[in-house]
Amino acid sequence: MYYTGTALAKSAAVAATFTSTFIILPPFAAAHLNNDTVLTKGMHSDEIKTIQSILKTTGEYPLTKTNGYFGSTMEKAVEQFQKNNNLKVDGVVGVQTKAALIAYINKNMDLLSRGSKGNEVAYLQQMLKAIGFKELPVDGYFGEKTEHAVLTLQRAKKINIDGIVGPETWGSIEKLLRNPQPLPKTVKTAPVKTENAQQPEKVQSKAIQAPKVKKTRVIRKSETVAAVKEFYANSTAYTARCTGCSGTTATGINLLQNPNAKVIAVDPSVIPLGTKLYVEGYGYAVAGDTGGAIKGRKIDVFFNDNSSALQWGRRTVKVKILE
Repeated sequence: MYYTGTALAKSAAVAATFTSTFIILPPFAAAHLNNDTVLTKGMHSDEIKTIQSILKTTGEYPLTKTNGYFGSTMEKAVEQFQKNNNLKVDGVVGVQTKAALIAYINKNMDLLSRGSKGNEVAYLQQMLKAIGFKELPVDGYFGEKTEHAVLTLQRAKKINIDGIVGPETWGSIEKLLRNPQPLPKTVKTAPVKTENAQQPEKVQSKAIQAPKVKKTRVIRKSETVAAVKEFYANSTAYTARCTGCSGTTATGINLLQNPNAKVIAVDPSVIPLGTKLYVEGYGYAVAGDTGGAIKGRKIDVFFNDNSSALQWGRRTVKVKILE
């Protein structure tokens, strides 16, 4: 990957700020924010401390320490957050502001799936408990029970049943937090086959089977291409025009000589190099580069100029693996 110094610094600063602050949130953030308590200037509580931590990641709370006291500084930070999220600007943290704060946390988290570990998983588990999966453990490990709960939620809300927690699943959780609804009991998935595994026993008919890949026809000019797989990925952007950069990707593409090339840096264990892709908001591209920070379902899209890379920023996008 070939970042400009400015783009790399900005990306690293945002990621570091969110990660370091987020550590103190799970599994308590959901419990703190999922209530009807209205918070106003002059109050003091752990919930206010949690909100201050979130506001720090937005850059709107300037104090180094979160003290749990709702003072003038926090009131201004809340007003700015409300303004940025098209909410009523009153400096009061009510139900709508709390919902926007939860949405902000979710938007900045990586995709979660079976095998994931850490604070983000603990936070997910706490959120799932809050919407009805009362017996789910909060242990920070995305195991069988957590996957069952996610699949049950996805089936109940009629969204893509893949066991992966991305923007669509988080959106369903947020809606259920605001408007609670009864959910069906968790159901088991079909056993996962491995190379050395014996033939699994017959699965009950009511079990959720591994989702079948649905081919979607997309057309580029006169060519018809089939998407064989779709998923969400966290995306950043880079450029080849930086001091010391050769401008040549891991697969030998000279980006300085091909400034209009659509090239994406990927984790080859997830997306093999040479794969043709379609990225939401970016277009048709090829997986032609790698990067030390690109691990798992993360991608880095190439732009010829720094301003375009900065404008892209950090976002979650739908990726289509093309046939």
